[in-house]
Amino acid sequence: MKTLTQTGIDKQLLRLQDSLSHATYLLNGQQKQVDIFKTEIDQNLIKVFVYLDDTVSGTVSNISLVDKDGDVIALAEREFIKPQSKGLYSVFAYRFVEVEVIA
Repeated sequence: MKTLTQTGIDKQLLRLQDSLSHATYLLNGQQKQVDIFKTEIDQNLIKVFVYLDDTVSGTVSNISLVDKDGDVIALAEREFIKPQSKGLYSVFAYRFVEVEVIA
C-alpha cells in the first residue's frame, strides 16, 4: 500500500532542490564551477539544468551537482568536446517514486 501523498512527494523534491549549491565540471582536465542554471519540478519529477555558455570550450567531462554541504550528490561521467560557438545544457532528471517493500 502506497502511503505518500502528493504533498509528501512535493516536499521531498523541494528539499532536494533547496539543498543544491552549484555544479562542477572538468574542462581540459581542470575543475571548474558554475551556478545551476534552473530547476523544474513537475509532479514527481525534478530536472536540474546546468548551462555552459560560449565562454567554455574544450573537452568537458564529469559534470556534477554539489549540495550546500559541499558533497557531490550526482555525477554524469561522460565526456564531450564543446565548441565555443554554442552553449550547452546538461540536464539531471530524477523521478521520486514510492516503492512498496514486502517484508
